[in-house]
Amino acid sequence: MPITIRDVARRAGVAVGTVSRVMNNRPDVNAELRERVQRALEELNYRPNARARSFARNSSPIVSFILSNRDFLHPFHSHVLQGVEEYCEEAGYFVIYTRFRYSPTTPAAELRLPSVMQSHGIADCVILAGANYDNFTSNLEKRGIHYVLLVNNFMTKRRREPYDQVRFDDYGGAVEATRYLIQLGHKHIWYIGDTSVPWYRSRHDAYIKTMAEAGLVPRAQTLALSDDRFLNGLNSARVILEQKAPVTAILAGADDVAYGAWEALRLQGLEVPRDISLIGFDDQYAQSRVPALTSVRVETAEVGRQLARMAITKIGLKGQRLPEVALPTKLMKRETCRPVLVELKAKGR
Repeated sequence: MPITIRDVARRAGVAVGTVSRVMNNRPDVNAELRERVQRALEELNYRPNARARSFARNSSPIVSFILSNRDFLHPFHSHVLQGVEEYCEEAGYFVIYTRFRYSPTTPAAELRLPSVMQSHGIADCVILAGANYDNFTSNLEKRGIHYVLLVNNFMTKRRREPYDQVRFDDYGGAVEATRYLIQLGHKHIWYIGDTSVPWYRSRHDAYIKTMAEAGLVPRAQTLALSDDRFLNGLNSARVILEQKAPVTAILAGADDVAYGAWEALRLQGLEVPRDISLIGFDDQYAQSRVPALTSVRVETAEVGRQLARMAITKIGLKGQRLPEVALPTKLMKRETCRPVLVELKAKGR
């Protein structure tokens, strides 16, 4: 028969309630009793049943991580999930990961939610990552299901109040990247990124503003030429080169896009950074190529930790709204950028 919490209580010589408080990291337990319970847990190799603990505590020790409209865990979201799991483990919570694909045109009332949100007591708060839309959040709000949102990837035309969400400063990161290229003497800087989605649009807006402040003409390829980000970067860079437009630097809206652009440059016999400087965004691949890609770093694990902290806090406060958490980004200067060469300036490139 499986070991129960009553067996642990008998071994430690304490009440069942004391064992429960120790397991849930409650502060109101005598140090000696806590040590006895922990020793008994180890000796009996006790593994609590997550669902039983959920109902016994009258509030779920489970946070659900919902990855919406993504077929797999991209490195960006896998690192966010890693941060969620790390924080929840420290806090004594379990994490359930599930994917959810839905159409933005489906009426909110007709959305068929994942099973983890259909069973009472399984998850009292969910973390929404991936690409999400108004109909999903509206459905959750109508059902009274508490959630926190990675808002950078939220697609909406409505103004969203700055509550129950975590964002990273991609606008500020794009400003820093563009200014860096300008400081290196670049005037012909192109932006590549599909502005039909909010994260690329925010970065593009920052690029446009920074170029204008420097008195430079912004140039961008913002129409998606492929649903695959690498291929979109490759095809976009090809279009730029085929136009024979002046270009000495490219700011890509994501690392995948940057690597695609890099491949297009290579196929045209151009070298990074000798001929064209290149910056990516997200910094999820670190130094996976030589030279190493200059990129705007998003501390994705910290994004996950902040999402988990907010979700657990909401559970404790019975769903009370919490103010937005904004995290900074940082430009990681590596080997794919260099000052404009004098001879290139003379040629007007």
